[in-house]
Amino acid sequence: MLHLGIDLGGTKIESALSGAAIDHPLWRKREATQTTGGPEALIRQLADRILETQQEAGDRLTIGLGLPGSIDPTSGMVRNCVMPWLDGIPLPQALSERTGQPVAVVNDAQAFALSEAHFGAGRGARTVLGVTIGTGVGGGWVIEGRLHSGRHGIAGEIGHFTLDRDGRACYCGRTGCVEQYLSGTALERRYEDLSGLPLPLWDIAREAEHGDSDAEMVMQELIAAFGQTIGSLINIYDPEVIVIGGGVSEVKRLFSDGIAAVARQAMAAPLATRIVPAQLGAASGVFGAALVGAQAGFSLGPADRES
Repeated sequence: MLHLGIDLGGTKIESALSGAAIDHPLWRKREATQTTGGPEALIRQLADRILETQQEAGDRLTIGLGLPGSIDPTSGMVRNCVMPWLDGIPLPQALSERTGQPVAVVNDAQAFALSEAHFGAGRGARTVLGVTIGTGVGGGWVIEGRLHSGRHGIAGEIGHFTLDRDGRACYCGRTGCVEQYLSGTALERRYEDLSGLPLPLWDIAREAEHGDSDAEMVMQELIAAFGQTIGSLINIYDPEVIVIGGGVSEVKRLFSDGIAAVARQAMAAPLATRIVPAQLGAASGVFGAALVGAQAGFSLGPADRES
């Protein structure tokens, strides 16, 4: 049995074909996302990738796709996608009709969590919470090696957990969402508001180390938001491991000052939850997508995960 994973992003599509060892693919490919021509052009691009792989793999193929959005479990339609012209499209059905094969579609942050639980920093743990902090904030909840997506398919939608109900307006229409305080986009905007200078987050972190008071304020706000968010998630989920990925995870203070802030928020003394950086890097999405397809196609148990 071969497993095709596809990680769909707003600018690129990465795909990987694997055998039993999903984290050791036979090949990985990357191509630019078709962003002109509407949903039809992108569906055709994805279907072509699947059909080409089917010719290579024959009938023994499972297919999983990670999406920067989610699928409504009732209607099967895309929602809340970073490519809004995909919203309302029944993507799994459309791909299955074109390829003659089921395609398991999952949120990309959930795919990240699943791959880290199996192959990365959460390997061997019974309960793993994956959190991605980049231009947005997302996550996934893995129990005994399988995603728990919830009744509405939104388990792990961490970015829209409310930190301050009277806080900053969010594009989702609510106020005070985590994403408006913890994402790289929000932190960079906050620094520009304070200093008048646009800087990427990595430079803001460096400037804080060199005594820039505005940059240090942004870092302190990052640490406080991280502590409140992750500490509250521990109070709700109490996982064995929390794996942090995305660009903001490269700020080293998250794993020192940030963990100290988490310990102050969590109702655990001492805090035993392992809070660790992701290990798989850019491969986490495509490995997770392949694994979602594999799990949809056959039963993959703990023994398989440790092989």
